Amino acid sequence: MKKRLFALILAMVLILPASVFSFADNPVSLEAPQNVSLYYDQGIRIRWTLPQSVVDALENEEWDGELYYCIDWKVDNGPWHFDVPKVNSTTYDWGKETDVNFFGYVGNIASDESNVQEGFFTHWSFGYDNDEDIDLANKKYTFRMRFAFEPYYIEEGDDFITSPYSNEVSMGGNASVEPPKTIEAPKDLKVELKYDDNQKPYFALNWTNPESVAKINQTFPIGVKVDFKVGNEKWYSEKEGHDWWGAIPFGTSDNFDPIEKDYIDKIVIEENEYYFRVLYAYEPVESSRVVSPFSNIVKIGTTAYESASPWAVGELDQAAELGFITESIKGKMNAPITREEFAEVAVNFYEIVTGKKAEPHPTERFIDSTNPEVLKALNLGIVYGVGEGKFLPKDNLLRQQMAAMITRTLTACFETVTPDFIANDVKDVADFKDQAGFLQYGINPAKFMAKYKITVGDGKGNFGPNDTCTREQSVMFLLRSYLNKDLYIVK
Repeated sequence: MKKRLFALILAMVLILPASVFSFADNPVSLEAPQNVSLYYDQGIRIRWTLPQSVVDALENEEWDGELYYCIDWKVDNGPWHFDVPKVNSTTYDWGKETDVNFFGYVGNIASDESNVQEGFFTHWSFGYDNDEDIDLANKKYTFRMRFAFEPYYIEEGDDFITSPYSNEVSMGGNASVEPPKTIEAPKDLKVELKYDDNQKPYFALNWTNPESVAKINQTFPIGVKVDFKVGNEKWYSEKEGHDWWGAIPFGTSDNFDPIEKDYIDKIVIEENEYYFRVLYAYEPVESSRVVSPFSNIVKIGTTAYESASPWAVGELDQAAELGFITESIKGKMNAPITREEFAEVAVNFYEIVTGKKAEPHPTERFIDSTNPEVLKALNLGIVYGVGEGKFLPKDNLLRQQMAAMITRTLTACFETVTPDFIANDVKDVADFKDQAGFLQYGINPAKFMAKYKITVGDGKGNFGPNDTCTREQSVMFLLRSYLNKDLYIVK
């Protein structure tokens, strides 16, 4: 039927200009199936690897024709069942169950990411009456494979283009294949939150397969299982055992949608932590499963911050909702903040409050920092160097430096909050008891912060100008600056 249809199409095409229609470049030769192997699980199973040349041709639709797998077999030292030099339309009989099991379309058999395919044989595949006729205890079954390509325009009775035979593999008698006893764990698991065309979120997982596992997969089908939990909940595998979600074919990636699997109702990356791990599993029907250790655990989605002082939590929650806590500081909020980290926080604050995108300084640079956020802060007038072209990005920020940088941030955000405005505005603010410890640049900013209850120091009249400032303090002071802005902004 296929040939008749093609002939009709060809006849119609001949009416058109020759340039309108042409055949693809069909192969003149084929590579043989690779890594042919056998194992037993409720029947004989044969596995093989597609050569990359075949994979590329099929994926790119390079050929006008059909590619077949052709499996030949023999018992002990008997003859091969399909011992013909070439394959053609008469070699295999589509009406016979025996022939059909050893011949078929390559494209109809699923491949894993390693291009491994598998065929399955029971007693009727060999023309036997029952399973006991497959006598693996006393007989040896040997297999070989080749590919055959049938062009659509081939004449009736013509030979197909055939590959060489693969390696020969045997089962039964003295030939046996032992399943794996152990499997290495997947390596280097990575997870990324993505969105489909409908903006539905899902997790994209990628990992690396050890060579030892890829080798096992050539003979025994190795699947991959994704394990998952939300926050401090139990892992799904802990709830369901090793019978949790079915394994996916051996590969290096999976697009995992826990909503689709009815595991969760929604994914809220800003509110929850999602944990992932994967393992390999060989799960035969007739014998015990073999599983690998789990991969590394990956967490995606974090709480807004960690390690905050109890007294700071309320304000930090507010700051987190407003987006004032940057990624570089959220891991340990009670640690000292560096000059570089504060520059990042200040630029982030500016962009959120103003809705404007900050740009790095067009000409000036520091010899000890190429951080673009630092250069943005420089361009905004929030930070300056310490001399000799240096910024000292990793030095801890002092409280008087913090006060100066916060007021400069406010100056960048609000046009009325100028240095002159601040100087006039704090004339009635009392001196600090430790004001002698200030450098001149820090006095007015510190008094401004005290006046508007952004920070009042130690409550005893001291500001602590040379004390270090923590990450949580810096965020809280910026938050208060924002919340109290109506008190100091001139309308």
